[in-house]
Amino acid sequence: MVVRTARRDDVDAIGEVIDEAMDLTVRHLADRTALSGSAAMLLNRLVHEGPTRLTALAALEGISQPAMTQLIQRLERQGLVERCGDPDDGRVAVVALGDSGRSMLEERKNHRRSSLADLLGTLTPEDECALRLVAHVALPILRKLSDNAAAAAQSRRGDGGGIR
Repeated sequence: MVVRTARRDDVDAIGEVIDEAMDLTVRHLADRTALSGSAAMLLNRLVHEGPTRLTALAALEGISQPAMTQLIQRLERQGLVERCGDPDDGRVAVVALGDSGRSMLEERKNHRRSSLADLLGTLTPEDECALRLVAHVALPILRKLSDNAAAAAQSRRGDGGGIR
């Protein structure tokens, strides 16, 4: 992969778009009633990365192992995650997203989409069309950026993927 250095004003413009989208999502679209932000981020990580060791989750989320243990125990009691054996090492447990966790994430996504639909109704048809076009162009690029970031993080950790 060839890595280029982006111009500072381009980085600032792209960063501003991402910051605004994140702020809109967190402040106005997300349903924060049943799940903390850190719990939601953890469930989302499990969707994308699959079953993961608790120690790896703590490192990836940047929190202590005892704090991660408490979070996992709380989510386990809610039926959102489950611990299962690591197929590579029977002495170790991994945390996996449970069916209830998948359902909750889907409900939260549906809530965000419904809230977004209401907000889109406040735009002019021209603005809504422009945003739709930008979304179709930006989505595959943002997914590529996310994949590149995940690959770089994996490379820094020295693992080859799979259960961590």
